[in-house]
Amino acid sequence: MNALITFGCSWTNGKASCYPREGMSEDEFSKKKTRENYNCSFRKILSERHNYVNINHAACGSSNCKQFRRAEEYFNTDDYKKYDNVIVLWGLTSTARYELWDLTKKKYRDYSLGKKNPDNIASTLRDEHYDHNVKVKRLSTQIKHWDNYFRMLGLKNYWFDTFNHHDYDYKSPNMICVDDNPRDILSKLCGGIKDDKYHHSKRVRDSERIKILEKKNLVNPYSLHPNVDCHIMIADILDKFVNFCYYK
Repeated sequence: MNALITFGCSWTNGKASCYPREGMSEDEFSKKKTRENYNCSFRKILSERHNYVNINHAACGSSNCKQFRRAEEYFNTDDYKKYDNVIVLWGLTSTARYELWDLTKKKYRDYSLGKKNPDNIASTLRDEHYDHNVKVKRLSTQIKHWDNYFRMLGLKNYWFDTFNHHDYDYKSPNMICVDDNPRDILSKLCGGIKDDKYHHSKRVRDSERIKILEKKNLVNPYSLHPNVDCHIMIADILDKFVNFCYYK
């Protein structure tokens, strides 16, 4: 038995992947996305195409640091060892997202610099702590660390930038579309169009590229996440690079 282990944000998780091409009301969509558990997401499409079990750690609104924490927790167990072959597919998300421990609620909380939070923590992070270049440099170091770690474990892994093209110091041989500019999936869905007006600290939905996908009927109109047709397109893009015939 083979396993495709996935990490990432809502795009990888599959939020809105159940939204059909013929459309539906917002109330219908809200109920359906809860019931269907994102079964039309590109990760599920890829795993079913190649007869892999999908073990998903991606989460809506997730930051990169949250996904690294989840990976640490998972690979400290022996669960992955029960599979004959393992592929790790990782969708890197916005640098403008954070995960912090909440002392009051005794759990981790997600923060996005593009959203307003009642306690103004996101504003403080944006105004006093956020530096995109520093975050990318740190992200580059983490990618290199995990490349080395997965190689040590004998696992094949792949990275892709979800909706922001980053110029990493470390050029991972496992980065999908590594030599392309732009490299990120969102830009590729738009035919290789970059959005030079878009700032990393803004919400992804504010990007002109999302408006292009909306005109193409490739995102749902309520949360502006990829719909079922768009997830099929993403699966096709990734399928050209991910070697599902890989054996240890």
